[in-house]
Parts: sequence; C-alpha cells; structure tokens
Amino acid sequence: MITYDSFVPGQVMGARETVLDAASLRAWNALFPEDDLGGVMPHGMVAAIAMRAYAEILQPRPPGNVHAAQRFDLLRLPREGERLTTTITCLAKERRKGRPWVTLGMETAGPEGPAFRGLMTVIWAA
Repeated sequence: MITYDSFVPGQVMGARETVLDAASLRAWNALFPEDDLGGVMPHGMVAAIAMRAYAEILQPRPPGNVHAAQRFDLLRLPREGERLTTTITCLAKERRKGRPWVTLGMETAGPEGPAFRGLMTVIWAA
C-alpha cells in the first residue's frame, strides 16, 4: 500500500507507456465526434492518458483519497501511432490542517518530444 510516508519529493514514482492507436482515437471520437482531428489526439485525451498512468503506477492506493486539484499544459498534440511515455514524480508533500497533501508531476513525451505535462494534488488517505 502506498502511504503518505512513502512519498519522497523529487522521487520518480514510475512511468507508463501507451500507443495512441487508431482504436483509441475511434472510441474517443465515437463519444465526442466534434473532437475528431483526423489522426491527431483530441485535447480531452490529455486527462485520460494522465489519469490512466496515475491509476496504473500508483498501486495499491488506500481507499478514500481525494483528488483535490489538477491542471495541464499542452505543448503539442501527438499523432496516431505515436508511442507516449507518462512519468509521474512526487513534487511535494505537506500536512495542511492535519491532512496529508501530495503534489504529483506528470510529464508525457514521445519521439517528437514533450507533449503535455500536469500537476495533480491529492489529499492522501493513509
């Protein structure tokens, strides 16, 4: 179980690789047809890719975590077939009003360079 005490600022928590394949783009565009960019990743997939990496890398998590804040910086839109690696790093941790807060950095890059990055703040349950 990953606990608050497990987090070390500056420590890379892990990385997850994904390929932006045609099936993923078709599934997204079936839900959001207005997002179809013709083989380019829609903006909304940024959060989906980052959260999938979070869910797979930070395992097992305690029940009861609170997703307090998140933001992304989009640097470029990856293209269909691009292999993307999302790396999650613990940037900070602190206790506020007795509750354990953790700030995670998410960086996603492919062969064409950085694609997007984000910050996620979680009130950790244990």
